[in-house]
Amino acid sequence: MIVKKLSIALILPIFCLTSWAGGTSPIGPSGGMFSSAPVGADGFMSGMAPPPGVYWLNYSFHYTADEFIGGDGKEIQAGPLDDFAANITGNVFRFLWMPEKDIRILGGRWAPDFGVVAMDKRMKVGGKWYEEKGLGDLLIAPVNLFYQWGDVHAVLYVDFLLPTGDYDKKRVVNTGNNHWTVKPAAIFSVVKPNWEVTGIFNLDINGSNNDYIDPRTGLESKHRSGNAFHMDYTASWRATPNLNIGLQGYYWDDLEDDRIDGKRVADTQTKVFSIGPGIRYQWGAISLVAKAQYEFAARNRPEGEVYWLRFTMPL
Repeated sequence: MIVKKLSIALILPIFCLTSWAGGTSPIGPSGGMFSSAPVGADGFMSGMAPPPGVYWLNYSFHYTADEFIGGDGKEIQAGPLDDFAANITGNVFRFLWMPEKDIRILGGRWAPDFGVVAMDKRMKVGGKWYEEKGLGDLLIAPVNLFYQWGDVHAVLYVDFLLPTGDYDKKRVVNTGNNHWTVKPAAIFSVVKPNWEVTGIFNLDINGSNNDYIDPRTGLESKHRSGNAFHMDYTASWRATPNLNIGLQGYYWDDLEDDRIDGKRVADTQTKVFSIGPGIRYQWGAISLVAKAQYEFAARNRPEGEVYWLRFTMPL
């Protein structure tokens, strides 16, 4: 059985908010469904180690939103974000190698993986649509450590998001973030004969984007998105030997405000929950997952929905 995390964070640069003389304005990219690495992609026994081999994990997704929520939890109905919409379609290619030799580090079985996302982002701001297509940032995980204690399965790992995606400071929409992110994470799955629960816990530690234009001043600046905590979760029931049905979703919470040239920008912390149905079907070594996630309780970000189709197969 092969299930692997696609940590974090998903689909496009999210627009945070700040209050200034001209009203509320988008100021820069953050994470969640708007990053080069998707949140909400995994679950369904992701803590279990696969048999030795090379695996292709393919994630297709579509995210859509037609409202931008402010820090007070209400839809923004004035300024450029009044007439807001976002549509992001993408595909994540990820590859995992589980060596034949049982290599142990800190007691866990070692396996590396890497991935990249290709996407088409369309965003409407101030009544005008902006679009960009291309590759997002490269994500590598040189160390994944798999553990098992009876019915409890776990993975400890660190993802590195490299600034390789397409980026232009003059564009409203980019497929790359133009900064490094280090993402320590842990997965825990409790797998019983008839049910399972999985939690995937991530911390995003962001570097600075040194090629950024502050929209409040029009001047070149250095921008750093606030570090963030996020998690994916799944609770599923085994309906047949090959079929799991359950509820799943994600939670995203910025731990601090963004900074421009070292100065904190107030009211730029984002937050969102999501929940929705999901199914997983297994054909031998091949698995297929389909799920929907509906966002709620958003703060300083869009609130929408995302649909996933994922398959995993040995190569």
